[in-house]
Amino acid sequence: MHRLALLLFMLIGLALPNAALAQTDHRLLTRFLAEIPAAELFEGADRYGAPLPDLAAAPVLRGDETVGYAFVNSDFVGTTGYSGKPIHILIALDEAAVVQGVRLVQHSEPIVLIGIPEARIAKLTAGFKGRDIAAEARGEAEHPLEIISGVTVTIMVIDDSILRSSLRVARALDLGGLGRTAAPEVPRVEIDPEAEVTGD
Repeated sequence: MHRLALLLFMLIGLALPNAALAQTDHRLLTRFLAEIPAAELFEGADRYGAPLPDLAAAPVLRGDETVGYAFVNSDFVGTTGYSGKPIHILIALDEAAVVQGVRLVQHSEPIVLIGIPEARIAKLTAGFKGRDIAAEARGEAEHPLEIISGVTVTIMVIDDSILRSSLRVARALDLGGLGRTAAPEVPRVEIDPEAEVTGD
């Protein structure tokens, strides 16, 4: 009986990783992929593939070729904005870990909803296209950041979450040769909530 129990325990232990993989939450990803056509997120793409079973990311396809991967920043890192609610951004990376598309898909930032035109924030977010995540992770590229007065916290959360979530996906999928351990973790940006009040 003891041996049988031990065998069952070992079999359950071996099954646990697969069970964990099966529980990857794709709800945000599938929701936003349904709203944003692949061609709008990644130039030349024609569709998305099925989300990966063990990662909240979906292949971006051109015909039968996988040209990159799409994912939502908030599935990988904290994205809480000035409102106290997450800022959701849909991102596409190519095989070299270069950002090919960024779309601000949902937020609750009060200053954007009632003050700063949302189109201005959306344009700034889209401007992350072309950023080389692998080069930044290796310290081989500058990291310019445009600040819009009055929405400092929002912009810093957008910038920080795009970089860190992209790095995590690139590592998981070995995009740009990063692998899981090839580059150090990018430190989280420390945000001062008072900055939003002053616009500094």
